[in-house]
Amino acid sequence: MPTDSPANTSVQNRRENFRIDDLLATSVRKVADGVLPVARMIPVALSDSGRLGAGMKLLSHEIDPSFTLMILEAEAKLGVLLDFYKLPRQNEEKDSQPSMTKLLLQINTKLDSLLDFHRITRRQNATRVKEVSLSASGIKLTSHEPLAVGDLVEVHMLLTTDQPCWVVVGGSVARATPLPGGDGCLVAIQFTTTNGAIQEAIATYALKKQKEQRISQRLLEP
Repeated sequence: MPTDSPANTSVQNRRENFRIDDLLATSVRKVADGVLPVARMIPVALSDSGRLGAGMKLLSHEIDPSFTLMILEAEAKLGVLLDFYKLPRQNEEKDSQPSMTKLLLQINTKLDSLLDFHRITRRQNATRVKEVSLSASGIKLTSHEPLAVGDLVEVHMLLTTDQPCWVVVGGSVARATPLPGGDGCLVAIQFTTTNGAIQEAIATYALKKQKEQRISQRLLEP
């Protein structure tokens, strides 16, 4: 009966534990009844109006320079709005060459500030685009719901692969650090044992995003 060689096992472990810092649409909620969700993948169906066009498909290495300029312009306009309303700029580092990930995170943070300023309510457990650290074995992210070590949780995340899909997994909180001001906490979640297809999907996504980030960084370099 064939068995995995030590070399193959080592490669597989490195692949599963490979971690990527990224912006990801996610939500996390505490499992009240102690019953973890069934790990599953839910394909995202795109309508014809949502497609790029018949036979068209954006490849990971095709980054439109005009899109980058639009992101820069949107980030600058939001900065003007924050200055107009005299709102504080949180978690914004001065960077002469910000990556696309940093720019999108800044835009998301500024939009949250404007929504809060105008008292536009949002569901606290709604899916949000946030900064995460992801691997096939776990995820680190912020949660607006108070969580403690040992809590069982359900995590939803949108993986934008060639075939975008929602991944639903269960896990347990390994670490929880309260955020300043009492607005939730930073948690590290260890996924429960999932099937190989889900682990492979997360690992493949992480490796793909690393490649895209390196390409984006090169494009932003002078």
